[in-house]
Amino acid sequence: MPDRFGPRGVLALMIPQQNSNMHPEYEMMRPDGVSNQVYRFDISGQDRVSEAMVEAIPQARGCWPDMVLCSNSVEMRNWSVDQQVAYRAALKTALPDTPIVTAGDACVAALHCVGAKHLGLVSPMSEAHSESARNYYTAHGFEVPETAWLQVKTSDKIIDVPLDEINAAFNKVNTEEVDTILHVGGALGIADMVDDLEVRLGKQVISSTATGYWYALRMMGVDTPLTIGGHITRQLLPTDLRDPTKLIS
Repeated sequence: MPDRFGPRGVLALMIPQQNSNMHPEYEMMRPDGVSNQVYRFDISGQDRVSEAMVEAIPQARGCWPDMVLCSNSVEMRNWSVDQQVAYRAALKTALPDTPIVTAGDACVAALHCVGAKHLGLVSPMSEAHSESARNYYTAHGFEVPETAWLQVKTSDKIIDVPLDEINAAFNKVNTEEVDTILHVGGALGIADMVDDLEVRLGKQVISSTATGYWYALRMMGVDTPLTIGGHITRQLLPTDLRDPTKLIS
């Protein structure tokens, strides 16, 4: 609930223990009057990240938040629309009295918001892990003609990817077949790069960390344009994009 340092609302952010990028990114994006409260979960078990989130999310009730953002891109693993539905239900069961949003749902809503059809997909993980992300967004009605995998072996190493490799991945997917570039895997730490990427590449970039934060704020009723994170973070969230269960084309 709103408090002294968050008169416009308190946002609980679920961030991996092994991620040092996302907390400062959220602080850079934070509008005046919003309080960011960070809670951590363990991603060392590569095959049970969603379970770790569900186990950790009850701690977020400690700050009486108006919204909880689950920041991780679970679609980078062996994931499906049905699993996302079950994941939402499990999160709600674990924390029943507080609104919850996920980065994956935020990205789908943002892609619809900007009218995306043909995606260039950038993911930090290996092709074996990341092909799931392509399938997930294809299942939501988007075509994904271009992909770039950064071949990081474990999630805790994503924060170490050099900037030149990140830029090369975005260059690779920026073809004529693509109208929008989607980045999943928020640990890359590129929220402050997105605006420059959009100018350089000539396309809108939907990046999971910035987009998740934008979506959580809009669902809280905070419509302030953000100063970084790309074009999407200056947009309002249309009413018809507020229910993730209705965003499968």
